[in-house]
Amino acid sequence: MAERNAPQRTLESWKQIAAYLDRSERTVRRWEASEGLPVHRRRHQKQDSVFAFRHELEAWRQRRIDGPAEDGLPPSTREVAGSGVSSYLLEHDAITRTMHCYIAAAREGNGELFRPACHPQATMAGYCQGVEYSGSMEHVFAWVTANGPAPNIEPRFARIEIVETIALVHLEVQKWTGRLLGAPARASDVFTLLRVNGEWKITHKVFHWQD
Repeated sequence: MAERNAPQRTLESWKQIAAYLDRSERTVRRWEASEGLPVHRRRHQKQDSVFAFRHELEAWRQRRIDGPAEDGLPPSTREVAGSGVSSYLLEHDAITRTMHCYIAAAREGNGELFRPACHPQATMAGYCQGVEYSGSMEHVFAWVTANGPAPNIEPRFARIEIVETIALVHLEVQKWTGRLLGAPARASDVFTLLRVNGEWKITHKVFHWQD
């Protein structure tokens, strides 16, 4: 199994992962939540432990350095002059920061942490246990708070697509728990975002809770 790799190929704690990437533990935890940093978990009775493979971290880091090739691509994907970073990656990072508000709200059980990420007229629609729900994003803020903390959720960005001032984000979240959910659940979310005054704001959330 992959977990049985030689010790020198793995990092066995948040502290080791942070030291390897030369960042704080808080930063690498945020990267894992919002930017797909490849961190794995071992399940234990009281508290999970984390580990990471060096080669996966290097591949992830390289993807952040490498931008899409410029040939034939629109200006939004091209390198920002003199920075060595493509504008696409800058927008990508800005979008994941916006989405981190949703992830942080879910973990803390505080819907107000999600509010700054949303457009004032944001809406939502989706299915939970076969029942259709729709309306203002206020319902999501209230639900997250009523559900309470879900500290062990595992979010993964399945897709981020950017077209000029609009974006689409597909987020898969496993191990949702809380007062309203009880047993762990999995949710598939698709968000649309609009860049407003230089900031990415969520305008719509469509969701499906997996049975």
